[in-house]
Amino acid sequence: MDNIHMVDVFKHCEPNYIACYVLLYERPVVIDPGPQSGAGHLIRELERLRAKPVVIAPTHVHLDHAGGAAEVAKLFSAKIIAHPRGAKHIANPEKLWEAAKAILGDVAEVFGKPKNVEEDMIVVVEDGQKFDLGGDELVALYAPGHAPHMLAYYLKDAKVLFPSDAVGVSFDGYVIPSTPPPFDYEKALNTLEKFKKLEIESVALTHFGLADKEVIKKAEEKIKEWYEIAKSCRDFIEFIERLMKKDEDVKALYKRCRETSLAIINFKNSAQGIFNSAKALNF
Repeated sequence: MDNIHMVDVFKHCEPNYIACYVLLYERPVVIDPGPQSGAGHLIRELERLRAKPVVIAPTHVHLDHAGGAAEVAKLFSAKIIAHPRGAKHIANPEKLWEAAKAILGDVAEVFGKPKNVEEDMIVVVEDGQKFDLGGDELVALYAPGHAPHMLAYYLKDAKVLFPSDAVGVSFDGYVIPSTPPPFDYEKALNTLEKFKKLEIESVALTHFGLADKEVIKKAEEKIKEWYEIAKSCRDFIEFIERLMKKDEDVKALYKRCRETSLAIINFKNSAQGIFNSAKALNF
């Protein structure tokens, strides 16, 4: 995969958790530039690669995926791709930032506050819209579930899928859903079915790194499994306890990561999202 370069954009805080991908074609693209606090590292890496991106392609507006988009785009005079429902939050992230601080607390500060960007630098995309990179074609796909405004990207000739949080967190063959509230169970499964229809040789995950296409099936099975467990639990505490005792992937996560890591925080938030959905608590 000579044309795809991965950058660990959050290694200054938690290595091997947030991956950014640089597509090194005639018209370079940056997929998921990561948080604002990692923008400087990404810029230095782009300069080292002598890559001048023409498009910055965050999958959605959450701070760990799109926080650095504005700074990188401005420096390289690049366009930013956005879902119609996410574009306004990239142009003016003030409401997004306040909501993130309310939900994430100190973690939001670690990610950093996104910068504003002029609206004419944002390209609002349609489902299936294609971008000629000069050597391959990048297809933007609507991928709701984790967030209603989420996009995935498919590199057509290379047959590489960039699914973002639709597939969740994966490491050493394990899969942990990324399904924080408000999570849409049906749309999430529909998105994974959409992916399964693509001809895929590799899956490039934001959290974290390359995986084979089987990770999509594993993500689907895991979401369904958690959902069924949640339906039989009296409360959220019981649900968390059962996952920690019975789910081998969760056990592996806790062996790998410290309690305060973003991976563990994501697990707990994801469990809350599935629990709420199973109990019809999303309003």
